[in-house]
Amino acid sequence: MIIRETPTSFIYITQPDHAHVSGQMATHWQPALFPDAARRVEVELAVREHDRAWATLDTVPIWNEPARVPHSFLDYPAAPKIRNYQQGVDEMEALAPYAGLLGSLHFTSFPDLGKTGEGRQFLQHEANRQARLRRELRLDAPAPAAALDFHLQLLRFLDRLSLYLCLNEPGAPKDREHPWYQKGIPLSDYFPFAGGQMVQAVWHGPQAVQVAPSPFDTDFFVRLRYRELPKASLSARTLADCFRHAPTQELVVQIRR
Repeated sequence: MIIRETPTSFIYITQPDHAHVSGQMATHWQPALFPDAARRVEVELAVREHDRAWATLDTVPIWNEPARVPHSFLDYPAAPKIRNYQQGVDEMEALAPYAGLLGSLHFTSFPDLGKTGEGRQFLQHEANRQARLRRELRLDAPAPAAALDFHLQLLRFLDRLSLYLCLNEPGAPKDREHPWYQKGIPLSDYFPFAGGQMVQAVWHGPQAVQVAPSPFDTDFFVRLRYRELPKASLSARTLADCFRHAPTQELVVQIRR
């Protein structure tokens, strides 16, 4: 789950809802900027489903008592999170092996996994999966390997761009954005279209974000579902009930080139 705090509430966004926004963005990636187009359907699937590991966890929010806030993906307890990571990658591979490989590569890039026994076991399990899928999909040649790396960076970029919508107050000026984004979308200078510079995302009012330089083929709208949980009624005892009764709302944002 993704948590954004306001003065009076917590905005709660499930990881699958955030990932589906990433997937909406993926469909607008310019064809001329997409290597190995034969893989496009599988890449879009991987982008849309990359956080399916959180589907069960996000239906039952848990309380971070020391911080007096709901747990987010940043501080969620490691053991159940890692178990669900593996299940999520299993499900992605069942949908499409190439999507499963992208999901595995994405999850094993998280820097904190090696700190626990469960994390180290997960990393070894996924290393074996990755080696097997690379063989089965015949990705060892230079061209397929380069395309795989690009597709993984595309997934990570759209993950971060969707998180930009989740973690920032709609319409926030640059100096009040989440610190991850004040200098641009992290690591976006990987892409040739960026010309060696960080891609910038800027709010233009509460319902439009301009992305420049842009990899997208047109302006388009995304729809982000969320729930608002009032602080006044929240505690470890009331969180689940408050979440269950909070209406699902929708933020519609235009992504502009």
